[in-house]
Amino acid sequence: MQQWAYWPHLLALSVFVLLVYTFVSRRYLHPLAKIPGPFLWSISTLPMLYHQGVREGKLLHELIKLHEKYGPIIRISPTQVHLNDLDSYEKIYSIGTKFSKDPLLYGTVEKTIKTPIITSMLSNEEHKVRRTAINPFFSRRSVLDLEGVVASKASKLCDMLEACGTDGKPFDAHNAVRAFSADVITEYSYGHCWNMLDRKDFGVWYEEAIRATQFLFIWFQTFPFLIAIFDLIPEWVNVALNPGFKHWYASIETIRHAVEETRSDITQGIKPERRTIFHELISPRNPEPGMKQHAPLSNHAIFADAVNITGGGGETTGAIIIRAMFEVVNNQVIYKNLTTELREAFPDPESMCLKSLEALPYLNAVIKEALRLNPGAPGRLPRVVPPGGTDLAGVNLPGGTTVSMSIWVMHQRTDYFPDPRKFIPDRWLGSIEEVRARERCLMPFSKGSRNCVGQNLAMCEVYCSLGAIFRRFDDMQVYGGFTHSDMEMVDLFIGYHPRKAKKLKIYRTGVAA
Repeated sequence: MQQWAYWPHLLALSVFVLLVYTFVSRRYLHPLAKIPGPFLWSISTLPMLYHQGVREGKLLHELIKLHEKYGPIIRISPTQVHLNDLDSYEKIYSIGTKFSKDPLLYGTVEKTIKTPIITSMLSNEEHKVRRTAINPFFSRRSVLDLEGVVASKASKLCDMLEACGTDGKPFDAHNAVRAFSADVITEYSYGHCWNMLDRKDFGVWYEEAIRATQFLFIWFQTFPFLIAIFDLIPEWVNVALNPGFKHWYASIETIRHAVEETRSDITQGIKPERRTIFHELISPRNPEPGMKQHAPLSNHAIFADAVNITGGGGETTGAIIIRAMFEVVNNQVIYKNLTTELREAFPDPESMCLKSLEALPYLNAVIKEALRLNPGAPGRLPRVVPPGGTDLAGVNLPGGTTVSMSIWVMHQRTDYFPDPRKFIPDRWLGSIEEVRARERCLMPFSKGSRNCVGQNLAMCEVYCSLGAIFRRFDDMQVYGGFTHSDMEMVDLFIGYHPRKAKKLKIYRTGVAA
């Protein structure tokens, strides 16, 4: 019996030796050992999980600090590096890139929703085929053809601000703007508007449900077994934990039915008044010469892509508009400059259109600053180094290494954007050389063949809404002590603000001229 008394000690010693070996090999013997970075980050993924999961989306803020200390390339886990280098960005995310999407992040998305979607497809070739099918739907020409949909929703938003913003009563700009964006994306994409602007609470559940879902992905990446557990949870439990899911489930069910109805109509040869995103995915237009057509998609795959477009397109664009509204109203000089430009350009507001709005210098400067501070997908976009390795930021990285860069971190570079946390439209009104240099570092929708497919529609929403609002109202003020700390960036794949932050509300001091 005495011989068994030593087993606990031997087991403990074995575990200790294994841990020491693991830590030493990761830190000093690994091919990435030469990459600078904090010791704990080089031996474990827990520091990343802490800042992204426990602190809920604050990893980007920590990465800025690490780059300031260690330089343009840092090691952020045993197998991953992060870069803050413009040349590297243009190499990794360029058209025709050999860098593929990281299976840890994007594979988790596919495992969770049980099908590849256009934003998660690992293969660049497969993505190109799927993307080609829907590119015409979100092309600039298509957006211009349906500009009236966006303009009518922007006018409706202004009418509500006119009615709710007088007599000192605050207007819930945060949720109203998100409702506007959700109404645009649903009517434009599906031909069936969710009418969030008509809801008394502007569909506040929309943001809550998407935010909760995005937050889960952070934990699913580190602990994949949680996906199987989550799949076992009945819908009623999720609704009990977050009532917003009740409305979310009901809304996405309308998408599911729309997919089925569209497929049935196509089968029966029924021609629609206008094509929706479902038509593009079920029955794509003729592919370009030399391009093959994507394989037939299941109803679930089409449904998943549609839900992804709804969530990503509505939330990201809404956040950009909210940022611009706050920054403009919060600074009387910027506010006056913008309203003056819009009123001089459009004495008759009926003459306002996207092309004419795009020609206004100060409005452009305001929008670029909003895009810089609130890019749609602010966080890391991990890619895998192709076989044979590559050189990035002066360092040779072996094939298979996971590299990532963050749009928001790039937008905070002081060499391109002095006082990067400040909203300064004038930085876009300098010399041509200065502006071009800054524009090279501005990539709010990413770059290359895997950039945001809906950016033309998003920009139309931003121009039309801000143009309509600031052409019409010159007496708005921020309500309730809302400050820049309430606009702090939180990365949950989509850019959000802190959970406990105040929501932007606006009141009017009088009736605009």
